[in-house]
Formats: sequence, structure tokens, C-alpha cells
Amino acid sequence: MDFFKYLEDDLNISLNKQQMEALKVSGKKVVLEACPGSGKTTTLVSRNAYLILSGIAEPSDILTLSFSRASARDMEKRFYSLFGSLIHSPVHFSTIHSFCYGLLKYCAKKYILHVPELLEGKQDGRKLKILRNICFSTSNEYLSDDALEEISNGISLVKNKLIPPQNYKSEYRDFPLIFEKYERYKNTNNLIDFDDILSLAYSVLKSDESICAGYAARKFVHVDEAQDVSLIQHKIIELLSKNGSLFMVGDTDQSIYGFRGADPEYIVNIKKIYPDAKIIKLEINYRSTGCIVEMSNNFIMRNAYRHPKRMETFNEKGKYPEYIAVKDSKAQVSKVIKLLADEYKKKTVAVLYRNNLSGIPLVYELIKNGTPFYMRDNYSSFFRHPVIADVFNFFHFSQSPEDIECFKKIYYKMGAPFPKTCISYLESIDGRYRNIIISLFDVYWKNSYMQEHLFRIKKAMKKIRRSKPSKAFEIIMNDLSYGEYIKRNAGFSTVFSTLKQLADGAKTMPELKKRLMIVKKEIERSYRMSSDAAVCLLTLHGSKGLEFDKVILIDLIDGHFPSEKSLDNAAAAGKRMLYEEEARLFYVGVTRARSEVYLIAPEKLDGKAVNPSRFIKRFLDPVCSFPAHWN
Repeated sequence: MDFFKYLEDDLNISLNKQQMEALKVSGKKVVLEACPGSGKTTTLVSRNAYLILSGIAEPSDILTLSFSRASARDMEKRFYSLFGSLIHSPVHFSTIHSFCYGLLKYCAKKYILHVPELLEGKQDGRKLKILRNICFSTSNEYLSDDALEEISNGISLVKNKLIPPQNYKSEYRDFPLIFEKYERYKNTNNLIDFDDILSLAYSVLKSDESICAGYAARKFVHVDEAQDVSLIQHKIIELLSKNGSLFMVGDTDQSIYGFRGADPEYIVNIKKIYPDAKIIKLEINYRSTGCIVEMSNNFIMRNAYRHPKRMETFNEKGKYPEYIAVKDSKAQVSKVIKLLADEYKKKTVAVLYRNNLSGIPLVYELIKNGTPFYMRDNYSSFFRHPVIADVFNFFHFSQSPEDIECFKKIYYKMGAPFPKTCISYLESIDGRYRNIIISLFDVYWKNSYMQEHLFRIKKAMKKIRRSKPSKAFEIIMNDLSYGEYIKRNAGFSTVFSTLKQLADGAKTMPELKKRLMIVKKEIERSYRMSSDAAVCLLTLHGSKGLEFDKVILIDLIDGHFPSEKSLDNAAAAGKRMLYEEEARLFYVGVTRARSEVYLIAPEKLDGKAVNPSRFIKRFLDPVCSFPAHWN
């Protein structure tokens, strides 16, 4: 059959010159650099079909791997919807993790190795629970879920980058010891985690070439989203494709998973690894208008770690992206609601943000307006966050100052150096019905320093008792010195700020609690909703691979996006990898749009003046004028 005629006549797929080359290319090692909206998934699944229907390969000769489950599912679904009537034998589409786990199971059946129980999967949160106990045994301190996630990500990154734990720059001084104890715990209890799947598979493939021949041998290895693949995954892919053809599809400008160990430099330096590698570029964007393409090009070309290419489009020029400055977060939500109007009924619309908590205040307004929305990120950790428990405990203690159990949860978070012995004293006296702060005055009647703290706390609790929730948040933050406590814990300030936004307009704490329950319920319901008939609320990471008519980026604040850490990295001499990844994340966001882009930046955050993201100027500079003090 004439495959290309079939594509055009029967499937209405017209390939451009570069896509055609990608299907036919016969080199041993090929990289397909695919710009946003360039039809890379169609190209990849069509290459699979071309190899089979042209008699070059059997279906069993081809292995197609991807970084994410969503990408693997999408490719498989697209392949069979287009070519399922012609190709009846299965073609293997898989994530790298899933393929490696299958390899380990194969080895177990052959008695080559024993595969321990997989830690993640059966019990949600099991890994964090183990890490929490290890961290407590190491530092005698219980860490928050946010801190544990950071440590967990560090462990994953160490394994994916193939570096010793002591070489990893962690904010936690005891990270190498925690890493060692975690590994020891798993070995003792016959457990492995997701990253160990890769480590074990790599070890097996390196040590026994017959495994490749017996289970993993493929004449053609295809890799999607290659820019998001980690070093250990690349090493596995090298072994799988050692004697065959390797075809990698990706875009160094869209590598946004460095925190998981993604290694875009591998693709940038592909000629050093495979000197004969062929690089094909898909530079035509079929998605976005000319204005969006032009400005996205100018923006990303300022990054250094990339393959040089220039995106172009044959679409109409369209309207230029628009920058909107708003007074504060509340005004931002109002502006987004106004921009949405009823457009989601006629167009696909997405609101994108750097931090996943940015979507929560918007959710409540959408609920009030009866606007359907879709979310895909998991927000369960927000609703059980210790900051939320603390806030409700402060309110409760202001109403019930004799509640010793409540006081035990907050006494060390109010800026007063209460020792644990004061709790022992309070529990020992017959004071179950006595005001705890008054009892402590008796303890510290000779200590003027502690009495000042007690007067401060007593006064603050009285003010909280008489205040509406929004005002009480300020008292908790400032008068109770809770702000100093949350500064010492990663992510706590953002949770507090988000809860404060939700409290706006609530008259009582029960009303705020009810709002939280409504928001939680509606977010859980949104997971089951079709994204086609709703406003999509997504993190920038979560928007990868999607496209919308209108895209609204919010919370574009310097120090938040790009992050403070990446700005420090940008100022340092030498590599600017963190900063460039933040720029790539912005690029991913704006290139999701077909026709409209809106960039919104609040001028104040929690009452303090903030600067708009420097990415706004970098993106809009050719068509807008900005004040001289802008970065």
C-alpha cells in the first residue's frame, strides 16, 4: 500500500517535509526536536505504523516509551484509533517505569533476582510515614508533609541523577543520613520504591546482556518526551537500543521536570554521546496565532541550554498577549471571573499557575457563580495541612482557654519560649476548668519577660474572640507571632495566605469551615468532570501537552515565578539551570494557547507590595513599554 496516500486520503493527515523525513529516517540514532503544536504525537504514531505497514518491522519489534502515563495512554489511543483496523498485533506503548517493572517481574520468574514488595501504590502516604519516623529518629523533630515531600524528591533526584547522596545540595543538613536510614529500612523490610525499579533494572541490564536479548530486545526503540527523561532512564534506554535503532522525540525548550531528575542537557549534548546522531526539527506550530508564536520564540531564544530552532506558523497573526496589573489577590480573582464570563461554553479556557494552591481561592468564586471547572492536581494535602489545623485551634482556644489539649498543639507556635515542663505542670494541677493563660501567670509571676508574652497572648486571644475571620488572621500572624513560626517551615506561608483568601467575607469560623468543606467536595467532583465543558484550572506543569483557545496565567510575581531560588541561581556565576527551567515553564504555559493569552500580576500580596514577574517584560518587551525599574 501507499502509506502516505492512505494517510492523506483516508485519515486526512497531511505531513509536512520534516514530518515525512521523521517517518522515513533510517539512522541508528535520531532526535526529533518538536516545537509546541508541531504534531509530534501524530508523527510518532505514524512512524510506528509506517515501519509495520511498509514491512520494515513487525509490531513486536517496536518499543515506544514515554515519561508519563498520560503520554503513553494518549499515544496508544491515538495509534489504534488511526491504524487499529490495519494493525491487529499489539504494539508496546509503556512508561519507562512500567517497562522496567515488567523486566524485573520477568527476571523474578527466571529466578535471576528477587523483586521486593513495591512501597508505593497499595497504601497512599506509606513512604512519607516511613520518612517521618526516620527524620524524627534523626533530628528528634516531626517534619511537615511539605518538608517530607522535599526530602522524598531529593532521594528520587539522587537516584535519577546517579549521584552520591552527600553530593546533593539539600536544605536538610542530615539528608545523607536520612537517605542511608531510608535505604536500610527498605532492605530490612523487603521493600522497593518507584526509583528502585529503575536502579534494579539498570543494574540487571548492565550485568547480564542475555536479559536484553530475552525480554527487552527490540529493533526499534522510540522515546516520547525525551527532554523529561532522567539520566538513569537515558542509561537504560542506551542499553535497550544498543543493537537497534533509537528514535527520541522531545523539545529541550519544554524540559520542566528538573526537580524529578530530568536531564535536558543529555539531549542538548546528544552529539557527544552519539556522534552520528541525526537531528530533525519540527518547527511549524499548527496551534497558535502568529503573535503568540513570534513572542514565544523571542522569549525562549534567550535561554542558553537548548537546540537552536525557530518556531513558525501559517496561522493568522491574531491579537497580542495582554498584561493586566491588579491591586491584590482578591482583585485578581475578580478579573479572572470577568475574563471567563460565559466563554467556556464557546471556547476552551484554562487558568494556569506556578503554585497549585493558587487555584483554590478561584474555585470558591467559580462555585458561587455556578461555573463548572475541571482540576487534575491532588489537593488533599491542603485540606489536612497543619496550618489549617493551627488556625482553627487558635480560634478554638480563644473561645475555650481552659482546653489543655488544644493548648498543647499551639503553645510553641506563639513566639513565647514555653518549656515542655509548663505542660506537665498544667496537667498536674487540678485546673481542668481554669483559664490556662491565668494559670501560667501564677507560674511566671517573678519572670517579667514571660509575663510580657502572656499579656501579649491574652490580649491577642481576646481580639481573636471578638473578630471576624479575615481580621483574626492578621492577629494570629502578627500579635501571636505565628508568622515567625510559619517562616521556618517550607510552604506554610502559602497555605496560610490561601486560607486567608478563602476567609474573606466569612462572618464566623463555622462559615469558613463550611466553605472549606464545599471547596473540598467540589474539587473532588471536578476530577470526574469532562474538561471540554468546563474552565480548566491547572498548574503549569499539569498543562503540559494540552491546548486551549484562551489561556490566563495568574500570580505572576517575581520571587514566586520565577522562584526566589531560581533568581539566586540566575545571579550566580556559571550555569543558570534553575532559572532557565523556570523560563521554560513560562514558555510551556503561553504556548498552550491557540489565540488568546492574558498575564495577570497582583501589585500586593498579603498587604505587601510585590514586583511583577520579570518574565512578563521578557515576553512582551517587543510590543509593550515598561517602567525603567522593571527587571
